[in-house]
Amino acid sequence: MDLWALWTNLLAENISMLTSPLGISEALSIMLMTFCVRAALMPLSLASAHQMHKNKLAMAKLKPMQARLSEQHKSNPGELIKQTMALYREHGISFFTKAMLGNMASRSAFGMGFFHALSGTGFTSKFLWLASLAKPDFVLNILVGVLMFFGLILMPGAASDTSSMLVMMIPVIVSIIALSTLPAAIGVYWASSNMATIVQALLLKGMIRRAEQRALPV
Repeated sequence: MDLWALWTNLLAENISMLTSPLGISEALSIMLMTFCVRAALMPLSLASAHQMHKNKLAMAKLKPMQARLSEQHKSNPGELIKQTMALYREHGISFFTKAMLGNMASRSAFGMGFFHALSGTGFTSKFLWLASLAKPDFVLNILVGVLMFFGLILMPGAASDTSSMLVMMIPVIVSIIALSTLPAAIGVYWASSNMATIVQALLLKGMIRRAEQRALPV
């Protein structure tokens, strides 16, 4: 058995462990496991998101310099890339920090693994208005979309103009369409993960606000 199969089996067994011995419903087991993992990854996720936010602010300040570099090296793309990377390093802009790479790898491993585990598990129980976790549910899909949208607009620096809102609606609509063919169990996971994302966005805003207050002259 390969490592991926071992990983997905472990996730499926953890859901069963929460459901059978502890008597927790399948849906609550999915939610509890999602919240626990996202909470464990939260420090790494916050560090990554904070670095991305700092990159965005720094790049906004560097726009005039980047424009000059583009003009100077418009006939030499290779040199333009080299000089741009040097400019980023000089101003502490990095897209490949340990926190960012670690967050990407861990979130992907859990998300894809959990998705695979839930897809191969035969859930039949009910939950709230859901008649069966094995079947898609329109209301749940809309809830996932709403939570995803709030997670996007709450991120620091998210633009509130109409065009930006329309762009943010694209992944929301794609997710709702994708969930229309998937078991409600995956929708429960997706909704739970989006709830964690909203909490993360609020915590990140607090971190940024405190950092800005500390930077103010006394």
